[in-house]
Amino acid sequence: MPYLKLSLVTAAALVLAGCAAVESSTTSLGCMLGRLTQNPPAGCGAPATATATAPGTGASGAAAAQAGERFTKLQSVLDQEIELARSVQTDVVSSMQHLPIKLRSSAGPVKLLDTPITDSQSGQTRSMRTLESMTVQMPLAAKGRPEYTQSMAALKNLANRLADNRGQASIVVHQAAADVQAQRVNTATGVSKTAKGSPVKVEKIEDAALAAGTERYTIQAGPIRGGL
Repeated sequence: MPYLKLSLVTAAALVLAGCAAVESSTTSLGCMLGRLTQNPPAGCGAPATATATAPGTGASGAAAAQAGERFTKLQSVLDQEIELARSVQTDVVSSMQHLPIKLRSSAGPVKLLDTPITDSQSGQTRSMRTLESMTVQMPLAAKGRPEYTQSMAALKNLANRLADNRGQASIVVHQAAADVQAQRVNTATGVSKTAKGSPVKVEKIEDAALAAGTERYTIQAGPIRGGL
């Protein structure tokens, strides 16, 4: 099952263009990109490289142009998260389509947010398209099958990837009230850590509107905070 990775070329471009420092609760995308390129920005353990002004270009004009370039490159990185979520959703659903109807997964919404992000060098603020969550519905009857196990691993891997990008992520599981009352589902909650130490919170919600025999998994990306 394919997974998108941030390319070192994109990472280097962001760092050299001024280093996006999109702060989450526990980490920053800028620091992550800096570590990938061995060029961490200020606040990540090493001073940032100064950006030279092009000859004949006014300081304010250069700052505005550089800010625009940083916003464009940051949006490209954020788009990779969206593409990853959609790719995982497609793979999960398609991998179970050959099973009997009652054993198939189904796609829910991929929700996006318009997130205001301010460029700290120019003071400009732009609305950036970001991933909020991705949802799939999984049938209880498919548990134990290889397709189900692989799909659950893919969802967990997505949550881990988003947690490492954003600093945190959540897996929210809606469970049918009838299944909860009949003890057909695991209602345990908790927090796990990625290999890099980022927290992934698991929440369970009893849902009277959800059909019995189904669990709805929503992978939520952590919030983006701070500036560019």
